[in-house]
Amino acid sequence: MVPRGIPVFDDLGQSRTPNSTGKVAPSAGIGRESRTGAFDPTEGRAGRRLCSAIVVLALLVQVGCAAIQKPSWNKPWGKGAAIPAAVCAAIGAGVGVAIQDQRQGTSRVVIDGEERRVSDPEELWKGAAVGAPIGAVVCGVLGHIFLDRAPETPSPPAPTATPAPEPPPPPVEKKRIVLRGVHFDFDRSEIRPDSRPVLDQAVAILSEEREVLVVIEGHTDAMGTDEYNQRLSIRRAEAVYRYLVNRGIAPERLRVEGYGESRPVADNETDSGRAQNRRVELRVLP
Repeated sequence: MVPRGIPVFDDLGQSRTPNSTGKVAPSAGIGRESRTGAFDPTEGRAGRRLCSAIVVLALLVQVGCAAIQKPSWNKPWGKGAAIPAAVCAAIGAGVGVAIQDQRQGTSRVVIDGEERRVSDPEELWKGAAVGAPIGAVVCGVLGHIFLDRAPETPSPPAPTATPAPEPPPPPVEKKRIVLRGVHFDFDRSEIRPDSRPVLDQAVAILSEEREVLVVIEGHTDAMGTDEYNQRLSIRRAEAVYRYLVNRGIAPERLRVEGYGESRPVADNETDSGRAQNRRVELRVLP
């Protein structure tokens, strides 16, 4: 027992006044004096709450680091925000209760004519009411930023294979019908009987190839003047033109040209060469 009025200092260096029985009340710190006289910070209620909060917070940080995402705000709210908010709300409530417990004071009262100090009523709910929403908001926002998953961007569709272009159609070979068998007598433009089978064959070809346009070219040998031979070549070409039209070939498909003696195919110094040059050819227009 300690005489009343004599201050006593505890292990924390705080002054404690003996009560009416001469005993010193334990300090109101986060711990209390143990039976061995050593100060144990985990024996008090506040100490146990703080230690539990630290353990839970450490576990939460460890789990969060394993699932951390790329920081972003613009994404849907999900479990990454809800779970940390719930856990931190519980932690915040515990820390708030601990803080409120530490803030508990004493009041002077007179009992049986004796002035005494008594503890104020505990209002631990106030600490929980403040700590829970603060923990939920802080951890919820951080969990949303770091833990919530951003929506997956759909992968672009696979490019469709472009079909190979079709090869161009083969070029249409232009036919050149040379009527070398259509010969004329000297200084004449009438078609001989032996030339009619050749012209009939030309009619058959042109009847099948209805899109073909033809130039009828007349030629002469070198006997006579240029002016005369030019007119003679045109008369020979016109004779073939009339023969084809009379046998059903459309006149708009035919064109007459005379070249006189300018385009020989044989030697004009011999009779046989001059006979080959007196001719009419059919040339297909491109």
